[in-house]
Amino acid sequence: MPPLSRRRLLSASAALALVAGSGVVRAADKKPLPPRRVTGALDRTDSPFLIGTDRGAITSLRYRTDDFDTDYIASGQGLGEIELGWRAGEGEWEGFASALSDPCESQLAPDRHIRSYRLAAHGMPALEVEIALSLHGEALHWDMRFTSLADSPVTIGDLALPLPMHTDFHAGQPAHAAVMKHSFISGHGSHIFWMRSNSAGPYLTMLPTGNTALEFWDHYDGSGQDRPYRAYIHSQLAGADAQAHGCNWRLPHSALVLQPGETRSYGFRFGWCTDYEAVRQAFADHGLIDVEIAPGMTLPSDMTALIALRSSERVLAVQAEYPGETVIEPVSEAGGTQIYRLRFRRLGENRLALEQAGGRRTWLEFFVTEPVETLIAKRGAFIARHQHRDPSKWYNGLLAEYNMENGALLGPDNYDRIEGWRIYEVTCDDPGLSKPAFLAAKNADYPVAEEVAALDSYIHHFVWGGLQRSTEESWSYGIYGIPDWKQNRESTDQGPKGRMHIWRPYDYPHLFLMYYSMYRVARDHPQIATRLPAQDYLERAGQTAVAMFEIPEGVIGWSAYGTGFYNELVIPEIVEALQTEGKETLAGRLRGHWEKKVRFFINDNPDLFGSEYPFDSTGFESTQALARYALDHAGEALGVRHADAQRFADRQIAANLFCRGWLEPAYYTLGSDYRAQGSDAYLLSYMAQMGGWAVLDHALHDSARPHALLRLGAASSLSSWALLNSGTPQSDYGYWYPGEANDGGAGGGFEPAPYGKTWLEQPHHRGSWYYACEIDLGFCGALRAATCLLSDDPVFGRIAMAGDLSPGQGRNRVIPRDGVRRRFHARLTGGTLDLHMQTDRFARDMPIAVSDDCAEVSLTLESDNPAPHEAVLHIGGEGHWQVDNNAARIERSSFGSVLYLPLSGDTGHFTLRRLA
Repeated sequence: MPPLSRRRLLSASAALALVAGSGVVRAADKKPLPPRRVTGALDRTDSPFLIGTDRGAITSLRYRTDDFDTDYIASGQGLGEIELGWRAGEGEWEGFASALSDPCESQLAPDRHIRSYRLAAHGMPALEVEIALSLHGEALHWDMRFTSLADSPVTIGDLALPLPMHTDFHAGQPAHAAVMKHSFISGHGSHIFWMRSNSAGPYLTMLPTGNTALEFWDHYDGSGQDRPYRAYIHSQLAGADAQAHGCNWRLPHSALVLQPGETRSYGFRFGWCTDYEAVRQAFADHGLIDVEIAPGMTLPSDMTALIALRSSERVLAVQAEYPGETVIEPVSEAGGTQIYRLRFRRLGENRLALEQAGGRRTWLEFFVTEPVETLIAKRGAFIARHQHRDPSKWYNGLLAEYNMENGALLGPDNYDRIEGWRIYEVTCDDPGLSKPAFLAAKNADYPVAEEVAALDSYIHHFVWGGLQRSTEESWSYGIYGIPDWKQNRESTDQGPKGRMHIWRPYDYPHLFLMYYSMYRVARDHPQIATRLPAQDYLERAGQTAVAMFEIPEGVIGWSAYGTGFYNELVIPEIVEALQTEGKETLAGRLRGHWEKKVRFFINDNPDLFGSEYPFDSTGFESTQALARYALDHAGEALGVRHADAQRFADRQIAANLFCRGWLEPAYYTLGSDYRAQGSDAYLLSYMAQMGGWAVLDHALHDSARPHALLRLGAASSLSSWALLNSGTPQSDYGYWYPGEANDGGAGGGFEPAPYGKTWLEQPHHRGSWYYACEIDLGFCGALRAATCLLSDDPVFGRIAMAGDLSPGQGRNRVIPRDGVRRRFHARLTGGTLDLHMQTDRFARDMPIAVSDDCAEVSLTLESDNPAPHEAVLHIGGEGHWQVDNNAARIERSSFGSVLYLPLSGDTGHFTLRRLA
């Protein structure tokens, strides 16, 4: 077929837009059909599907014996329709939408509904379209057949399937009212399933049958107007439209060319699955590929990945997009599961093709970064480097937003492309406050004198007495919110919309995390100069945390007890530090507020998805921290029963998993949080990594079957590093926005749609944002979640995630690659081990040696502090430990042992043994 002209592509796109937008079919000039209604046309009492139809489409779809009344179809919509962009010979492109056309023939029976359409070109029959919906045992089938009636080839450039499911979440509706779409559009292994926010099964699955594949999706028409989600079997026309908008779609676009008299068929199978494992099994049973991955699909270049492929149709080959820069090694085929080891050397997006019989192909998309430790260092240096340093400006010291596309340094005198109320992004609220929060947390782990000085400048010039009310003012420690503190302080409004705009509790945790991290810098790194002594930072951390509970309540009655806030999980650490430093009164006051919040979440009935929006996935780091505290402290003193704490812990982790990509093996979905729009927009947000910490914490301490969740938590903690724009000179310093000036810059989210607008109302095409926005909150979570995990995995065997493993002769040597080198966990058949360095860290490129029973550990520590001191190591669990160095101090704690290991230089080696 000759290449399609741009004019024809655009005219086809316009034709499809005309169909979708105005209710006009070009070929027939029809008027819109009347609204849909529910009738009982397709119904068999022995089917688990309870279906209502109208004009051949499914207008109501329920599970027949469901415990909840959930209709999976949006009101007034119909499932089972198709849209085409097609042409006969070299003629003009035509648009066809079955929803707007009357069939020429219909066959209606209780188990089958068939519609036939005959499309004409130049007054002559050209294409016959048949759509069939049928019930077969436990399944609902959606089949379509296309037959050329023309004397010349008929081309279908687009074949789109609207999926108008009930995915709108509204305030006050029951948890079972709407469903979220989980989708993987990537060839013959594509799959979609829908589940409710209460996570109760069954889940509705949609799987391609035969040689059917999906290659593209969108949720807008050719004029950019939003419409129901559409998956494409063929997408040559839509793909050209996306390319015209700047999109670099990673999968190939195709068209179907039918020779005279030729027929082609496609189909999908809908079924019900009880839970995630049943969905995985359905993939494998029906010839798709169930994919398991460790440690994730955002993969640092110093880590290897393992992939396990399971299917009733064997994977014949795994092909790399860049074979010269990719190593693929077969590991095992035990139990019908094919396992491969991967290593990528090319930074950025890397695609693997999984080949099956009959030319079936499924693509897996990875993203390769520099080592995590390099990413952490580059991000810290980038933030510190982009600071306003002009004493004549009121915003002197501001750690600023930056546009990687045009190089603009944003500030109150230059909002760049941000308009309207969203200008708050530049100076305050979560976006503005997340950068110093991350920078401080990073420096508590990896101190750099210039970065600490930048933080002190920010605190001294911009925060204290500016963004935050000082101790010389009323409402001390209050934090100004939108749009910035100068406009609020100078407002003529004396009330809460002006000079008292200090009531947004969301803003407070980022500052008390910053202060607490600066306390850690001053406490643990005396070689680094700080403007204030350690205790002053700690005092501000504690007082700011108390202010979060008291000031918003006092100013406008906004309670901080009913919503989970990002970064607030450090409150118990602040309380412990206050106690250690002798600040008992402040510690008790803050503990009282925290425990009141714990009681609310455990004993009442909080809305786990409620925050600033009816559906908001932002609380799941906090809810796990609240559950953790309740489980660890349950009893009369706290006012929480252990059974109630367990019930809440189970409910909130189920909610976290509900809005997280798990069975969708692409780097931008696996481990990513989902907002109300599912995987259609704003992926890899800050909650991917913050909520990933929660998944890991639950898996390590609460789950009886932790391994699948350990893999998911590891993938989540790595996921959003794909948004960090970094690279080598050879890769021009970054995949998304090349150039040395952008090395260490970051995007605030990943947009998976071909094109549209970001949450900040910036035009985009598929890829990373050019503003960092709130992503540094995610990087805060990544610092907390960074963990080297040694486990006996039921799928992969003995593995180390975020670590290099050398097993043998009863000992396991693991070199941590997690980027922070402060946490090590082992979950082996013979024993468990939990290590956490409170100060200092495991030495770079030196192994941690662990016995198979986890009763003996050898490790080397390193420190940035050259002065003789004690490194503090926490070991979780029962039992007593001894150290081969008799100078070590050992104390018991509520959760295990605390070892004080003497360091007289940069490094020290220790062997620890658990006593019987």
